[in-house]
Amino acid sequence: MRAWLEIIVCIFLTVNVWAQQQTQSSHHVFNKYYLNPAYGGLERSLSAFAGYRDQYSAFPGNPRVFLCNADMPIYRLNGAAGFSLMSHTTGLFKQTQVKTSYNYVQGTQFGFVSIGVRAGLEFMQVDGSGITTPDGDYEGVIQHNDPTLANSVYSGIGPVWEVGAYFFNNTFEAGLTIAHIPSHQNNLGPGRFSKSALGTAFGLHKYPVSETITLFSSCLLQWDPAAIQSDVSVLLKIEDKLTAGLGFRGYGPLSGDALIVYLGTNIGQKYNLLYSYDLGVSALRSSHQGSHEITVSYNLQTLIGLGLPPKIIYNPRDL
Repeated sequence: MRAWLEIIVCIFLTVNVWAQQQTQSSHHVFNKYYLNPAYGGLERSLSAFAGYRDQYSAFPGNPRVFLCNADMPIYRLNGAAGFSLMSHTTGLFKQTQVKTSYNYVQGTQFGFVSIGVRAGLEFMQVDGSGITTPDGDYEGVIQHNDPTLANSVYSGIGPVWEVGAYFFNNTFEAGLTIAHIPSHQNNLGPGRFSKSALGTAFGLHKYPVSETITLFSSCLLQWDPAAIQSDVSVLLKIEDKLTAGLGFRGYGPLSGDALIVYLGTNIGQKYNLLYSYDLGVSALRSSHQGSHEITVSYNLQTLIGLGLPPKIIYNPRDL
């Protein structure tokens, strides 16, 4: 939280600011398309997700993220297309991204290989009326008494993009995503918001324990020029109806963040509900305890585009 307040202040004091923050999610192992555009269509049907995360709920102005996305295969183009919307609010800063994607899928004797690209626009806002300064007057009419700051809402818009690769078969899958290369700057009021390159690497293994129980183990690495973050999880899926498991975010004493508890269930045949709670494990756990995340997913469970009538071939003898 403090880091975001420093970013907001720097925006208006230094004209240029270098900052980047990947939105946090504990449900990446379920919503893989949001993590990697190359995953689109690999579930072989229309797939949609809607999720909400309330992070560090004890803090005023805590990070909150809403996201929704959908993807579906397009067999005539040997790939898939998708759409995603993300809204992220932290303190006085609001960030909204709208993106579309296409990925090409190629079958091999070992599994499916997919290459995808996703691009769109990012809208940013900072509420200047919520900023306070040492010499400001905040009784009645707000006066910052600062030559740079105003009481208005500062806004900006700019492009965002990413590319990804994914491998998928019945027991193992892995993906790599690279975003914001080359790095670029987006306008934000009188300042500039610079987005640095970031990457993610994800792997998952499925192990059938019995006819009704499947074990999933996964690992996610996220990095930018300043830091590396890891997430590992172990999940059990019972009779394709109940999901339960544990995850851990961090890789050492200096980066350990949270122990994650997962619980999910099917709602009918096409819907799934998943909830997770992050238990803080760092020295700051007494202050940031309490991160909730909930996701509702939908899968049409129908092979789209198959069973279409064959292409008409004109025979000159019948003309």
